[in-house]
Amino acid sequence: MSRVAPAIAACALIAGALFATPAPSPAQAVEVSAEVDPASAPAPAPAPALTLAPANDGVATPGSELQLAVEIANPSDGRTVDTPVTVSLGDTAFDSVSALGSWLDGSDASGEAGAAPELAPVTSVASTVVSPGVTHTVQVTLPAAQLDAALDSWGVYPVSVSATIDGVTTVARSTIVWNDPAASAPAPADLTVIAPITSVASSTGLIQPAALEAFTSDSGVLTRELEAVIDQPVTIAVDPRIIVSIRALGSAAPDSAVAWLQRLDQASNPIIPLTFGDSDISGERQAGATQVLQPTSFSYALRGADFTDVDELIEPTATPDAGVAAASPSPTPSASTVPTLEQLLAWDYTSSTIAWPRGGTVVGDDLPVFASSGYERTIVDSEQLSATPEEGDPAPAPMAATARVGDQQVLVSDHVVSSALHDALSATTGPGRDAAYAALSASLAVAAEHGIVPSGSPGVKVLAVLDRETMNLGDLGAAMAVVSDSPWSQPSPLDTLLTGAFEQPLTLTDAPQPAERIERISALLSDARGIDAFSSVLLDPSLLSGSQQANLLALLSNAWTTNTGGWSVAVDAARETTATTLGAVQIVDGSNINMVANQANLPVTLSNELPYPVNVVVHVTPSNGRLVVEKSDIEVTIEANSRKGAQIPLEAGVANGPVTLRFQVLSPTGVLVSVPSPVLVNVSADWETWGTVIVAILLVLLFGFGLVRNILRRRKRIREATDDTDATDETDASHG
Repeated sequence: MSRVAPAIAACALIAGALFATPAPSPAQAVEVSAEVDPASAPAPAPAPALTLAPANDGVATPGSELQLAVEIANPSDGRTVDTPVTVSLGDTAFDSVSALGSWLDGSDASGEAGAAPELAPVTSVASTVVSPGVTHTVQVTLPAAQLDAALDSWGVYPVSVSATIDGVTTVARSTIVWNDPAASAPAPADLTVIAPITSVASSTGLIQPAALEAFTSDSGVLTRELEAVIDQPVTIAVDPRIIVSIRALGSAAPDSAVAWLQRLDQASNPIIPLTFGDSDISGERQAGATQVLQPTSFSYALRGADFTDVDELIEPTATPDAGVAAASPSPTPSASTVPTLEQLLAWDYTSSTIAWPRGGTVVGDDLPVFASSGYERTIVDSEQLSATPEEGDPAPAPMAATARVGDQQVLVSDHVVSSALHDALSATTGPGRDAAYAALSASLAVAAEHGIVPSGSPGVKVLAVLDRETMNLGDLGAAMAVVSDSPWSQPSPLDTLLTGAFEQPLTLTDAPQPAERIERISALLSDARGIDAFSSVLLDPSLLSGSQQANLLALLSNAWTTNTGGWSVAVDAARETTATTLGAVQIVDGSNINMVANQANLPVTLSNELPYPVNVVVHVTPSNGRLVVEKSDIEVTIEANSRKGAQIPLEAGVANGPVTLRFQVLSPTGVLVSVPSPVLVNVSADWETWGTVIVAILLVLLFGFGLVRNILRRRKRIREATDDTDATDETDASHG
């Protein structure tokens, strides 16, 4: 994107290359390198930077002089700058916004966008001494006579200032709008500006309560953003994540956050939604997503006790434009219910069918996916678009703000106007800000004079968008005053742009995102699909899948693009968390088993490390017929953060030997949850039969032995009794 302040540095480098003193001959270079050790040679002092800022927003009129502020910044830590500055003026007006943009950013000097306009010196002023590390501003006056002589018709003309220091020429560029009352000025261009309201980068789907309270405090970032844009003539593009984060807290939401939401609701601005979390929709599409990702549920974050009396938070208003993020009104929740997804997302949007991918990241295949996801129009930066010029016309063809690429409707964001607005809001010095105002005024003047006027409209339609980068939105009012005060421009609401015809065919130049980023996004999408399938173990899968989807969208936020290192760390942490979740339900590994019976129950223990109860099916498959699993699918419910045992009924098969039991833990819908280690069972069921026989024999022998012993004892007692009787008889006979 073009930037006035950064363009100065680029101009300095380009001009230095063009006007530097001749380089030494190869012989001289060799001599220098032989005498001086390059490693010990001091680094060259940084060149001074120039900023050229015309007064009065760069507008000049016949018969009046024009003041120019020339800011000289000396970044050197040991060299004093003392050089005259020369002001040069061109006498040929710009005939297209693209030519103006090439002049301002210096790309014409490198041959990338045509030849630079010819300028002639008009005045030279000696500068004052600028000490090392100091920035000084010199005032230069362009006399009325010189302006009248050089400029002869209404239009935008190039002006530059140059300074030569140590043989190196540094150049700063700007413009003058020659507002000749005697000439026919164009009808005012209608400028529609879209300003984003987003939160800081985060890896959680919803903004935490403490962060919300800080962000919506009197000095919080969301408060500053809202105060800068509210009731200004701009369209607000709000991140729905902010709205949902406040509503999801119900009565527990911080008072400052509730007040912030009410103030947004009362704003007079047109409001459109970004995607949830301001997610990188072109990146996710290029990583394989077939639809623009949307949140699926926030039930994981809702507590029924917080929604007893929160009408001001969750009662949705009617939406005039059905779209992706909008929803029709639903009843206010009672004390026993929590708001639905639609209620949390609902808002009275001016339009909810506009996709806004990050500038310079779109490829042609993105647009149909956006359209199939419910986004009828996509905002595309004009630097990625081109129109076919008329035959014989060397100037680039102008582009309408409403056009089409193939069958897809696009809203063309004017790169030059948007850059000027961005530079005005990000400038840190007065001259830098004034330089941006001059560029803004000039770009709107060229657009009004040479742009496409839609049928039925008095003037040209122009769209400008503010970057998602951090900037001083507090200066937005002053920048919009430049638009309002210029006779050739006026702020315009979004509706007037959307009612235009999308007729002009444009060609899109693909600007794919870096392969490394796409690879990491693809891995996140794969993890999300895994969690979505895994969540079927829950009675309410949305508790897990909804959280994963919201966290994914937060990780895909465009806010991360300015902190790639932090994003990589957050992605790695999220992937580790996903891996832990996918392994949270499993069978605890057991030991090998010896089965000596025909039937037995195999004990297994399942663990659940999730904060929710789960229902699973344990499926068992034996490796051969030596073992029969009487019931191969065992349903088990495991409470949150606990373990539970189950019994697998087994029966011996046709023979003895080793059998491997393979387990699968499935969700009730058949999704594979885990595959634990197999268990080896040594089947020795014959031992039960032989054991029975042996025991029976032993019992027979035992009982037989006892019976024989008893018989022998009885016989012995009988013999003893008989012997005693015979002995008695003999004794009696002898006595007789």
